[in-house]
Amino acid sequence: MSRSAEDDRAAIEKLMRTYARLLDERRFAEWIDLFAEDGAYVVVTYENLQDQGLLLFKDDGREALKERAAFVMGYYQFERCKTLHVVSNVDVATPSSDETSSTSYFVIYRTPADGLPRLYSCGEYRDRLVRRNGRWMFQERLAIVDNNTLPENFTELI
Repeated sequence: MSRSAEDDRAAIEKLMRTYARLLDERRFAEWIDLFAEDGAYVVVTYENLQDQGLLLFKDDGREALKERAAFVMGYYQFERCKTLHVVSNVDVATPSSDETSSTSYFVIYRTPADGLPRLYSCGEYRDRLVRRNGRWMFQERLAIVDNNTLPENFTELI
């Protein structure tokens, strides 16, 4: 792997850690900035992905991402809970100039008011990434939720 490919991989892994940290710290305006202007955020269950079924949601572009962030910030949500996003098994394809793809796994824990952490969701990310203005961004982040039944109060960003 050439030095620039190593640098790209390190930058993409940092992007994924930043994504998780921003969600856990509820810094949603900064989360939006991780996506390209025309980027998409998509969530689907594994079962629906296999059956070419319905998406849970798909937000195309910055305005849709802003609406998603507003929703999660509590305009429509009742209980705020602490979350902990864990990302692992990151596999980045060799970048071709300013585009690449990656896959990784996620596990999300949620701690409600009773203080007992619970597994909230887990699954796989499939990402299309682009380099814009010298930094890697999500062109599309597809979150595939492993569980066939959605978690209770399914409002957190995955």
